[in-house]
Parts: sequence; structure tokens; C-alpha cells
Amino acid sequence: MVPAAQTTMSQPPPAEPGEPAVAAFGSHSFTPLRSEPPPRLFATWWLRYLLGLSQLVAIAAVLMREYAVPGAMDTLIVVVPHVMAAVMLVGWSALAMLDAARLVPATRYGQPSRAWVAVVLWIGAFGAPVGALVVVDRIRERFADSTDDLVPIVIGVGAVLLCFVLVWLPFRYHVRQAHRIGAPVSVVAAWFWLPLITAVGVFAVMALGLHDLLADNGFTDLERTVQVAVLYGVPALMFAMTTWRATTVFDEVIELRWMRWRTEWEQTLAAFAAQPAPGPEASPVIDQPAP
Repeated sequence: MVPAAQTTMSQPPPAEPGEPAVAAFGSHSFTPLRSEPPPRLFATWWLRYLLGLSQLVAIAAVLMREYAVPGAMDTLIVVVPHVMAAVMLVGWSALAMLDAARLVPATRYGQPSRAWVAVVLWIGAFGAPVGALVVVDRIRERFADSTDDLVPIVIGVGAVLLCFVLVWLPFRYHVRQAHRIGAPVSVVAAWFWLPLITAVGVFAVMALGLHDLLADNGFTDLERTVQVAVLYGVPALMFAMTTWRATTVFDEVIELRWMRWRTEWEQTLAAFAAQPAPGPEASPVIDQPAP
């Protein structure tokens, strides 16, 4: 009989959890770069293109509608492009989070990206301005009745601050996930801050005299359209540009990570195929049954 130690002497030591397996062939050892093939990812480029196109169409629809009929923004020609842009944005975000979770799994100190979290945050961000407008409209009458009452002012300020936080949350979530996968954080953060700064600058320009200049001797159709283009078109165009930039960078980093994974997997297969075949001395000894 052969001792049990002799039957396991040629076996490789067990791998530690989280480390790649090591295959032993005699005096040679093989450490793979990847232990599994690259995962299948969702294609998000078409959502990115549709999102950018729908944003530009929405801006053009608002300007054309304002030039034709003042203030009539509740028609399908205006509503449909905005709804399409929102759907494309939520869809891209959900698929991008799924791809990021497959490429960069969770660690002991970091949670994976979750598509449902991004979707919930976007829904909250879309609904927050509507809720803030409803609150401000309801307290406006109470404030008109009693100008000395501070309660409406506090409620209005609180509603605006809550709206700001809810709108900021999905962008913050994407910034965190960009940091996880190695995407430029500043580009994703600019997705929120550049349109906000642009909107503040536009309102400042209108307050400093552009509105009075356009309103001199009444508004013509062209002057009214120019005012809408400045107040809405410029921030919306900045948001479309930053959205395109942030989504493109996120998708490019995901693609680069997937290509690196595939390259390492192919190198692993090539290195494994190039390993020498084990000789008889490296083969395990099998006990023969007694006659």
C-alpha cells in the first residue's frame, strides 16, 4: 500500500478564496489572468444616440411652438420629445448600471451598481420639480392673504431645497459608479453642475436688462422666441451636451474594461495551451486493488 501522503504529494496546493487557481505540471505552475470568460454586456450606444437626438428635437419643438402659439406647451409636439428623452435616459442608466455590475462586482467595502436604484432616483428627480411647483402654487395664496406669516416662506424654501436634493441624487449616484469603474469623475459631475450654472447665469442676464430690452415696445414673435431660447434653450442645450459627454465616457470605460477582460482571457487560454503535458512522475499514484 502507498501512503496517503504519497498520493497527494504531486497535487497543487488549494487556492485561497478570491485568488486565481494555480495548475501544477511537474515543476511548472500556471496562474491564469482570468478564471472565466468576459460577461455579455447590453448594447447602450443606440440609447445614447436616441437620447441626444430626442433632446435636440425637444429644444427645437419648444422654440417652434413658442414662435407659432405663445405659451402653448401642452401639445404632443412638445410633450412627446421630452417624454422620449426621459425614457431613453432612464433606459440607458439602467443598462449601464447592469453592465458596470457585471464588470466590477461588489467587494467587501463596496456595493455593486444597481439598475433599480438608478431608475428610482431618476423618477424622483423628474417628479421633484412638479411637486415643488404644486407646493409653491398652493402657498402663494396663503402668502398673499398674510404677508407677515413666515410659515409659507419656510415651506416654500423647504420644498425648493428638497427638490434640489432629489434632482441631484441620480447624478450623485452616477458619479459614485463612475468612480468604481474608473471613469473620469469630473466629467460625470459636470453633467449636473454645468447646466445648473448655465441656468443661473441665464436668469442673471435676463434680470440685468435683456428682458427689458426685448420687452421694449412690446414682444414680437421673434423677440418672444429669443427670450424662450435664452431661458430654456441655452440650459437645455448645455444639459444635452453634458449628457452626451457623460454617457459616452461611461460607455467607453465599460467597453475598455470588457476588451481588457477579453484580452486577458485569450492570453489565459493561450498560456494554458502552451503548458507542457505532465509526465508520469507528476501523475497521481492510484492504488491498485488487491488481487
